[in-house]
Amino acid sequence: MANTGLSQLYSIIFKQENAHEDSIWSCAWQQSDRDRSENIITGGIDDLVKVWKWTGEKLELRHVLEGHQLGVVSVDMNLSGTLAASSSLDSHVRVWDVDTGKCIKSMEAGPVDAWTISFSPDSRFLATGSHSGKINLFGVESGRKEESLDIRGGFTLSIAYSPDGKLIASGAIDGIINIFDTQTGRLIHTLEGHAKPIRSLCFSPDSQLLVTGSDDNQIKIYDVQHANSVGTLSGHGSWILSVDFCPDNTHFVSSSSDKTVKIWNAGSRQCVHTFYDHSDQVWSAKYNSAGSKIVSVSDDRAVHIYDCPPV
Repeated sequence: MANTGLSQLYSIIFKQENAHEDSIWSCAWQQSDRDRSENIITGGIDDLVKVWKWTGEKLELRHVLEGHQLGVVSVDMNLSGTLAASSSLDSHVRVWDVDTGKCIKSMEAGPVDAWTISFSPDSRFLATGSHSGKINLFGVESGRKEESLDIRGGFTLSIAYSPDGKLIASGAIDGIINIFDTQTGRLIHTLEGHAKPIRSLCFSPDSQLLVTGSDDNQIKIYDVQHANSVGTLSGHGSWILSVDFCPDNTHFVSSSSDKTVKIWNAGSRQCVHTFYDHSDQVWSAKYNSAGSKIVSVSDDRAVHIYDCPPV
């Protein structure tokens, strides 16, 4: 049950309707080290990547990035907010300069698609997951595949680096989670907590917890060091499409095919607020760098900005 007092402090503060011409499947939010501007990246099934500036009151469209075909399924930004990356069912990964909007790298991730992407914390690598049963690591500077990690399984739907850069986790269509040591490339943990595909996963800011969201409508929390489940959270009425940990290390957000966005307390394992503002399934929800706002994107083609109270 939600904490009513705290729940009243959450609010939706902005809606960008028709932000894309088709469903929006991915988003990212970072503050740029260059000019301290807050930028949001969105990727849509209309083949476009868009760069938006959050002014504190509204979104201003900075760039429309073209080049992909067959839909943009995943986007990410590096921690300094200077680079964006996008992947598509066209089997290409592109790296963009957020300030200029120019494509600075285009990498062939085939022979099959790159379904999900993630920057390493030091911005040196882009990890991609696909149908191939491998995690491919591309050098951001070289634009070449530097390493492949074998997940010994099927279609990789989700991928995440630990904030300390020591681990990389993947979630597969068979519900299996694999955790690798980034220094050695060695598989150190295999977790079997979900019965259905894992659409999203993320580490806590201190790299101690891993949160996973699945088509079984459940969210699970794992102790990374001991590789055991420490919580199962229910509340969504359909697939969990996205999870993202707040920089405060105490909360995380989830989004779902049930059209809602939920805020959870990681310690109590309780939902503290639910947003019902989208009219279709919500593919992604991400915190800003300060943990004070959340952006969400949906099949309804809208981008929503939510205000989160300090704790």
